[in-house]
Amino acid sequence: MASTTERIQTSAERNRLLLSILSETDYALPALQQHESYLGDLERQRKDATKWVEGVDKMRKKELKEHKKYRDSVMKRFAYKVSGNKDKFEEKAAKEEREYFDVLQEEHKAKEQVQSLEALYEEAMAYKTELHGIMSRHSSAQHDLDTLYDAIFDGPTPEFPEEDSMERAAKEALQAYHDTKVRVEVELEVIKTLSAVVRHLDEALYHIEDALDHSRMDMFGGGTISDMMERNALHKAELSTQEAQRLMKQAQRQSKRQVTRMLPVHIAHGSILSDVVFDNIFTDMAFHDKIKASRAEVQRCRLDADCQLADARSRYQQLDQAVQEKAQGLETARSELQHTRELIFGQATAAASGSDQRGTTSP
Repeated sequence: MASTTERIQTSAERNRLLLSILSETDYALPALQQHESYLGDLERQRKDATKWVEGVDKMRKKELKEHKKYRDSVMKRFAYKVSGNKDKFEEKAAKEEREYFDVLQEEHKAKEQVQSLEALYEEAMAYKTELHGIMSRHSSAQHDLDTLYDAIFDGPTPEFPEEDSMERAAKEALQAYHDTKVRVEVELEVIKTLSAVVRHLDEALYHIEDALDHSRMDMFGGGTISDMMERNALHKAELSTQEAQRLMKQAQRQSKRQVTRMLPVHIAHGSILSDVVFDNIFTDMAFHDKIKASRAEVQRCRLDADCQLADARSRYQQLDQAVQEKAQGLETARSELQHTRELIFGQATAAASGSDQRGTTSP
């Protein structure tokens, strides 16, 4: 089985070619980022210029209408002539004509600007496509280089302990990045779930307010219809709170109990006995107070859910920052590992070249 040094020497030319491609194409990513910003600015200018053309076109149509009105108005010309103000008519007509041609000139300028911007945009899009091609070439070369290095250096290489040290550091950095990334994704799901909890509690509050409106009508003689509408609204409020409770439990599981259980909430229920048999102003007022108590409980739950959502967002922001730091650490570790491997390649091929030269000059 070939040694690591022998595999390096066999792959030396391939390594040199791939490093050359990476060096030639390194500029593509920063160039593409800068170019995207330029494209965005061009797009804004195109929209502004298009609005300018549309505005000038409306003005041109208006001025054309005024111009034609004076140019073709026989009666106006006759009226001015009879009154001895023929010169005034000609002056007014000439003014309308000048204004019309001024607008025509502005429209021409606006359209020329749009055409110029369109040409620049097409040219910029073509260059973007070219940069994407260079980026693809760079990514392909990097992938091939990683594959080459992994085939040679993956696992223990006793001849090159410094490479083993760098390889362990890169693997640890990758694991740290993955672990933090998973936690970020989990926290994002918790935020989505808690947002749904808040939304359902808002729905419950909406239905409770609806129930209170019907309860007020019931106290002032709303009758059976008000009772039915009141009970229906409370039923909807209860369904919403039950769904909020289910989602809160889900958020607890997702967050590994960092989210606490939802505060207890009880939605008041009406009954046929109180609504029909013993229905009077006093029972209606008592039940109205029960509905208000339910509202207060849901409001407390809503406030608590809001606080827990804020906590989850804070945890997410901290983890997201940590992910960026881990990603930077991973990139640094990989870069150092690749640099170490490049140095080993250079040393091994230089040693082989020196050995070849000594063998050639030996008597």
